[in-house]
Amino acid sequence: MTRRRFPLPLAAAALLPAVPAPGKGAAPLRITGIRTTEVRSVVTGKGLVLPWDPRMTPQDTRDYVFVQIFTNQGLVGTTVDGDYQLPPGIGREVQSRAEAYFIGKDPFAIEVHNREFFQKQKAPVRLFFLEVALWDIIGKALGQPLYRLWGASTNRVRPYAATVHFSKTAEQRAEDALRFRELGFPAIKLRLHAMTEEADLALPRKVMDAVRGTMDVMVDANQAGKRAGDPPPVWDAGRALRTARALEDMGLFWLEEPLHRFAYEDLARVRASLKTMHLAGGEGNVGLADFATMLRKGAFSYLQPDPMIGGPVSVIRKIAAAAEAFGVPFGPHHGKSGVGMLVNLHMQCAAPNSGYLEYMYDPGFWNPEGFQVGFAAPWPVDRSGYVQAPEKPGLGAPWDRAFFRKHGLQWET
Repeated sequence: MTRRRFPLPLAAAALLPAVPAPGKGAAPLRITGIRTTEVRSVVTGKGLVLPWDPRMTPQDTRDYVFVQIFTNQGLVGTTVDGDYQLPPGIGREVQSRAEAYFIGKDPFAIEVHNREFFQKQKAPVRLFFLEVALWDIIGKALGQPLYRLWGASTNRVRPYAATVHFSKTAEQRAEDALRFRELGFPAIKLRLHAMTEEADLALPRKVMDAVRGTMDVMVDANQAGKRAGDPPPVWDAGRALRTARALEDMGLFWLEEPLHRFAYEDLARVRASLKTMHLAGGEGNVGLADFATMLRKGAFSYLQPDPMIGGPVSVIRKIAAAAEAFGVPFGPHHGKSGVGMLVNLHMQCAAPNSGYLEYMYDPGFWNPEGFQVGFAAPWPVDRSGYVQAPEKPGLGAPWDRAFFRKHGLQWET
């Protein structure tokens, strides 16, 4: 095969400094409290039509739940989950489950917590996002940003602008692509979900004609299946194969989720038919075993696990290492909050097989300010086409002091 290789960024030049040993006689670090705060109806845009279910009422807002984990040494870890219309009382449910397990525990015991807590949680509230707060504490305790703790293969990642809104014309998306390119994005992802193959192909064809090889273009078919009540998949194996070949002929970088997430054999047949275009997926799969199966069967040439859905983070990092062993790039999915994007950025900076960073960007419909909720400003994409990793210890989120004060969150020092 001569599949296109993802151009890996330059490795960071700086070496990890020595981590000082804790002071003699210091009390062991322990979790002493947990606080959850619901932040509802945050405006993210106007009239967003969701590509995975265009029947739904267009969306203008999202709900979020903030969780802060406190310790006996004054260190605080913060994490966020979000979605459309979170269930009533979600904050109380999260706090009840978390307090029952974590109070008195050592935040460093990540594998214990994964085994005894995270892997025992059931859908729809898996609570994987809580592990981000533990890592936030660990990074602060050691005085290091997470990407350095995890290996520091680089300190920056190339982003792609992930569009979401489903009702723009091909001409409008072509204009978006050119505008996003001027902002520094080296790639754009489009959504396919039309009833006919020709309608699906018209969109990337128009965008490819506009960018003329100056950007990578990806498409997401959103056919993997997500929630109870979603419409049945529009694509079957035959359509996936035909569309993939047509997209490859256009020069696209990847096709994402053309079939159900467990249709490993059909996915493997589509992947095997391709020479230069990636087949991407995995955002809704859960746990190491799922990804081991898809790697063994050759279902995807580009893996996209999500630390909030398929995680927690410690498991996603193992999936990244497994993907590296198979020569498969790692580009995790996120769609919950800016915290998900930042933790992905840290993981990707530590992963030698890192691919593109997913950066949700669809102005007017999915605005960064409404998605990266609680941040003083959206995490920037620089003009050279990269997103730099935070250098502050822990997660390094650029929290907004006024937002924390308004919602009763403890300011992090």
